Amino acid sequence: MTSENNVSSLSDHKVYPRQGRVVTPFNDSFGDQLKLSSWAKERMPEYLWLGLVLMEYGREEGFKKAGAILKNISTQVQTLSEPKLSQIFGLSHDEQASVFQIILDQIEPSVLSPLTILYRAKDYPEFNEAFNVPEIHFEERLKRLVNAIEIYSPHQSNEATDLRFFTLALHIFGGKIHISKDAHIALESLSNYPSTSHDDEKMKMYRPTIRAMEGSFGESENSDFISEFWKRIGMITRCNPIQMTHDENTFDYQPFIKKYQKILEYVVNSYKAESLMDDKFDVIIGSITYALKVFCEVNNNNLGNGVLGRPAVRMLIEILIILKYLLKRENDHPEIWVEYKLYGIGKYKIVLLKARENELEESAHFVPPLVDMLVNEIKWEEFIDVDLKYFDKQGIREKSIEVGEKYLYDLFYDYDSSFAHGLWGAIREASMLKCNNASHQYHIVPDIFAVQNLPDVKADCFNIMMRLLEFLKQNYAIPETLMISN
Repeated sequence: MTSENNVSSLSDHKVYPRQGRVVTPFNDSFGDQLKLSSWAKERMPEYLWLGLVLMEYGREEGFKKAGAILKNISTQVQTLSEPKLSQIFGLSHDEQASVFQIILDQIEPSVLSPLTILYRAKDYPEFNEAFNVPEIHFEERLKRLVNAIEIYSPHQSNEATDLRFFTLALHIFGGKIHISKDAHIALESLSNYPSTSHDDEKMKMYRPTIRAMEGSFGESENSDFISEFWKRIGMITRCNPIQMTHDENTFDYQPFIKKYQKILEYVVNSYKAESLMDDKFDVIIGSITYALKVFCEVNNNNLGNGVLGRPAVRMLIEILIILKYLLKRENDHPEIWVEYKLYGIGKYKIVLLKARENELEESAHFVPPLVDMLVNEIKWEEFIDVDLKYFDKQGIREKSIEVGEKYLYDLFYDYDSSFAHGLWGAIREASMLKCNNASHQYHIVPDIFAVQNLPDVKADCFNIMMRLLEFLKQNYAIPETLMISN
């Protein structure tokens, strides 16, 4: 694992080519046996009442009061196996009254009053009789409750670890946790944690131990209770979406575009004979002109920070890889240039054949007469087969490796393909905002009014266009006076 973030490197992952999967070390070792559980989402709500006690009285006094409450519960209400609110609510009327009286012997009713906005008197009469304080306004109770959720949600925070310690208390008082005498760290952590300051160096050892034990000893979650908790708190609090905005690349690329156009114009005029009969010339000049058109659309329409800028980068990369691949293969495969043209026309032909069997709306952007003309341009369509595989039987990844452009493929092509295909990673980055509200479990909300943008792609487009220009120069003589420098 990498030490910086404690996550696995790519080389740590296991590749299963036949399955088409790259598997993490954890999943490779444990598979379906590994059951994930979230402290904040699935367990914390059950113990929030203890968190309110710690918030009210501070760590030192809070530990004493919460400890006394749980100690007395363990001796007087033995049917309660864990200090979970759902378990407390599941007790009989008399047992609930006993638990609430034990709590009230240590704290004021106002401490747990915030919870009464979720658990109302109609369904939880015993709880409201003990802790509902009408003098505390709804807004104040809600504010206190939301603050508690914010404090105790981060599972590795000092405050959350304090709360997680108390989840073990009834197990400890009831003698249900048995630890070997050789487990010195566990014994020391349980014994000394309550009285040790978080500033003490020993806490760097105690805190992880407490968190690990809490995650191991707990019983299964009451999913209905947890779901209801998040639903209730979520419905009475507002979303707080936050947006990420990225600076626009304001560099003026128009002079670059003009010079690029002059270079292409020079090459076309200087190699007119090739333009009349050379498939290689058609493919190189046509592909680079297409790339320039893509760049112009990104630049002139301010698409650099938008979703459509990403597929543009992908397109430019694919053009560069394909041109380098074709050039590398031409000595062994002289017909590769015309075959590449026919491969692309074949893709048009298959759509045309389908269009002829369907009725298109007049407003459709696919125009059969135009495509018909293009399909039959090189030769009659009856002599054009359709290749449904990758061109030359290699995917773009394999081609990128062969021409030494795997870096571009790995870091940009794959990433920008997510935007072209509308995969969730791209949708999440571009179209969803983070709600900065712990009561909503920091969920995501749609960016309906497009307030969030993406990092600008124009500099990456420019770099690839320069690579294409260098490719052009390697194949056709261009005066240095016309060339563009970075």
